[in-house]
Amino acid sequence: MSHTIRFRDSFVSGTINGIINGAIAWHTFGNQESVPISLNSISNTANTVWGEAISLTFGLGIILSLITAMILKRSLQKSANPQLSSTLPPLFPTITVIALNTAASLFGWFVVLAILWTRFFGEVYVSPLFASMLVGVFAILITALVEVKTKKAILKQ
Repeated sequence: MSHTIRFRDSFVSGTINGIINGAIAWHTFGNQESVPISLNSISNTANTVWGEAISLTFGLGIILSLITAMILKRSLQKSANPQLSSTLPPLFPTITVIALNTAASLFGWFVVLAILWTRFFGEVYVSPLFASMLVGVFAILITALVEVKTKKAILKQ
């Protein structure tokens, strides 16, 4: 199968997820005077931008991966060659494993990025609005990465 998978194809869904998760972050951060992007400690009780982003990677990663697989299957059924949809792997175990692998790899990358951020920049505080916007940008990035990785993994099967 020769399909071109591009990041820009995830723009609409990424933007929607960015707005939704930015609004959720605003609800979390809105009553604070300033919000830490990260804290110089492994264990803390404060909500941070990186903490929100890391939690998004796993939950959003699994959900979006499963949704992307179903949408891909439906679009292939409606395509000029609907037989392609019957060649897609089953939801369980193959697509479920793809979803878990995608979410776990993004989780790992975001943890590493958060650690590097803290190592090089330390504790940085921003306004609640900017923190919410950062979480929204992370949600857009996560959505695009999940969709592209999921589609590539499924079509490679």
